Amino acid sequence: MYDSILVPVDLSSTNEYVLDTAQELGATDQTRIQLLHVIETLQDEEPGEMDEFYEELREDAEAKMEAWAAEMGANGFEVQSTIVYGERGPKVTEVADEEDTDLIVMRSHKVERDDSEAQVGTVSHQVAVFAPCSVYLVRP
Repeated sequence: MYDSILVPVDLSSTNEYVLDTAQELGATDQTRIQLLHVIETLQDEEPGEMDEFYEELREDAEAKMEAWAAEMGANGFEVQSTIVYGERGPKVTEVADEEDTDLIVMRSHKVERDDSEAQVGTVSHQVAVFAPCSVYLVRP
């Protein structure tokens, strides 16, 4: 079993199967699950220019993550929620390293081999390559 599982989430309902998988891979009263939401920041903005917009995103994220944390907590898991700002892939790996995470569980979409337009540089691909721990990619 894992002592610490990091679950990067966006705010869509498609995270439900990822949260279920994280709980299946953990053990109640042993595994700490950390929910992580990364708010992407714009690179060319002036300081303070987007503060109100980012605050609205943060409030939405906090509400959604609190609901997920309460549900997982009721199932016997210690759950922590973290919101950070920056580029998703690098931030996920940075938090995993800082928190000494044992496993990252995140969603991924299927990439078709024959599709020349396929994006191999997705967030899940970045995390899988650069993570300091094992990564479990979940597909619907």
